[in-house]
Amino acid sequence: MIGEVLVVDGGSTGKFMRVRVRMDIDQPLKRCLRVDIMGDGVETVMLLRYERLPNHCFKCGRVGHRTMDCASNEPIPVINGTEEPLFGLWLRATRPFRKNNQR
Repeated sequence: MIGEVLVVDGGSTGKFMRVRVRMDIDQPLKRCLRVDIMGDGVETVMLLRYERLPNHCFKCGRVGHRTMDCASNEPIPVINGTEEPLFGLWLRATRPFRKNNQR
């Protein structure tokens, strides 16, 4: 749905799955997917997070420029009197915690 699947991390358990996907970065990033996981007609919303995400625009969702450099004429939505971009830092996956192996 977002690109060509290259690798699925078989070690993923619980409610997270790591998938490496080749995607067209000229298109806006997807924030979520609606997926019929069980094939029973019930769709589940899957929120997407991106690892190693370079600069991306909070306004248009494209990679390669920042919000202040965006050429898009679309306004940023205002919710409760505050501008709320459709894309944000929340798209970046946090790095998993790794203990330092000290000897």
